Amino acid sequence: SLGLSYEALLSICAARLVAATKASMGRHRAKAAAITQRYEGGAHLVAIASELDLPPTMLARVVLEERYSLRKGAKGRHGAGALLRSPSLIDDPRLRSEVAAAVASDAAYGPAVDAARRLTGLQQELVLSQELRARGIPFLSEEQLRERGEAKTPDALLPVPLLVRGRQVHWVDSKATFGDPASHAEYAATQFASYVNRYASGLVLYWFGFDEAIDDSDDLVLLDAFPDDCELMSHCALLTAPALAR
Repeated sequence: SLGLSYEALLSICAARLVAATKASMGRHRAKAAAITQRYEGGAHLVAIASELDLPPTMLARVVLEERYSLRKGAKGRHGAGALLRSPSLIDDPRLRSEVAAAVASDAAYGPAVDAARRLTGLQQELVLSQELRARGIPFLSEEQLRERGEAKTPDALLPVPLLVRGRQVHWVDSKATFGDPASHAEYAATQFASYVNRYASGLVLYWFGFDEAIDDSDDLVLLDAFPDDCELMSHCALLTAPALAR
């Protein structure tokens, strides 16, 4: 046993597959004309994807971009994503059926997978809010922060800081994933750094666990569950604590 939950193992495998796919997409897009020619010669998208070791949805994306001269990697109505989400929009009957089959067979990419990930994220954000309310900890939600016009919106901003493992926490962010070095570095650069600059130190909950090697910042407390030993900082403690806000 690796000492990891089923959810953690799924998260790790998904992250590695996504990284490998990103690394190989340029190579596959460079061969888009040849791949599309194979499809037009009668090969099935799922079979080609298996042969190239590429997720079927991403193989379908390559073919759609080539077939309809779509901008590679574009999002919204100008990209292949709209056709992957709604294959019924594809005018060619065979391609429509092939794309639908590719998306349905893909356990790592596609609209259903994206929806499941979003749902899991929302579920864990709900768990976080329930944990805060159960302990009587006042907080502003991400939605409330947006309504207030805040540009930086962690999942919970704490008007009164918490003391967690002897460290001040001014905000909490929920991550329904396993915290591996690559994903944590991306989160740190795109989210956590701005939260620290705006609100000072915070707590990140990696609900499915994390690699201990990433727990190396004085500004971030990393945990895999909401701590039972946290406490609201008193007025006196706030006056005597080192100033962390920037």
